[in-house]
Amino acid sequence: MAEEKSCPQCGSRLNPEAVEGLCLKCLAQLAFTGLETGSTIPELRRLGDYELLEEVARGGMGAVYRARQLSLQRIVAVKVMLGGPLTDPDFVKRFQMEARAAAALRHPHIVAVHEVGERDGVHFLSMEYVEGRNFSELVREQPLPARRAAVYLAQIARAVEHAHENGV
Repeated sequence: MAEEKSCPQCGSRLNPEAVEGLCLKCLAQLAFTGLETGSTIPELRRLGDYELLEEVARGGMGAVYRARQLSLQRIVAVKVMLGGPLTDPDFVKRFQMEARAAAALRHPHIVAVHEVGERDGVHFLSMEYVEGRNFSELVREQPLPARRAAVYLAQIARAVEHAHENGV
């Protein structure tokens, strides 16, 4: 029988096949909350093989940049972890484990992870860049028609199902 795992943040039971780390609720809460006081992201222009072109999003875990991968001359998204308390070794380990687990997923509605790394103390992951507006921008303008919302919800549900079937 598999050892029962629990979320170190809230103590809730984790799926026995889930990658070690936070439960989905705590992970989502961390990802979607604003930056904590004292959390910083260094002013970056280049991170290893990546030229950071512009910041496209910022959340509780870090910032996401549209970047150019110099060796392959392609546009990617680079997520950079916050400095401060989130560079705790246990958090970095969870970040890397979750990124590796996500990198193993292949689904049309889950972006591909290309690399997980660290450069000069800055932890990051690079992934496929998807051009366009994010979902919150889309729905901020006006409510979605019910049929369109249902299509998006079905796509999201299938992507989450795929991740769950693969232990994420």
